[in-house]
Amino acid sequence: MADNEKSWVINYLPGDKLRLTGKLVLTDDELRFRAMYDSSFKTVAKKVGLAAGALGATGGHLIFLREDGSDAEVVIPRTSIASAEATKKGMMKQIRVNLTDGSSHLFEYGLLSVKKIVAAINS
Repeated sequence: MADNEKSWVINYLPGDKLRLTGKLVLTDDELRFRAMYDSSFKTVAKKVGLAAGALGATGGHLIFLREDGSDAEVVIPRTSIASAEATKKGMMKQIRVNLTDGSSHLFEYGLLSVKKIVAAINS
C-alpha cells in the first residue's frame, strides 16, 4: 500500500438486501471497493442488473459484479465525489458517498465510528 492510500474492511450495501464485505481503499485519485465475499443472507446476487462478467458504467464510476456475487468492484473517481456523510441505521454506523450526478453509495462499518473515514473521503 502506498503512503497516500488509506484502507478499511467494510460492508458495501448496493441495494436489494445485498451486503458485500470487502476492502475500501482511498487514494488521491479514487475511492475503490473490492468485495471479498457476499455477506448478505442471499447466496446468489442476481438482481443487481449485471450479467456474469459484465461491466457497468454509470456517471463515471464503474461497477463490476459476477452473477454469483463472489466478485464485485466499485471504482469512484475522487472528482465524482460531491461529499461523504455519516449516517446510522439503528446502531450500525454508515457512510453515504454522494456523487456529483446525484447518485450515492452506502457503506456500513458496524458499530465502529465512521468519522475518520468520512473526513478522509471529504479531504
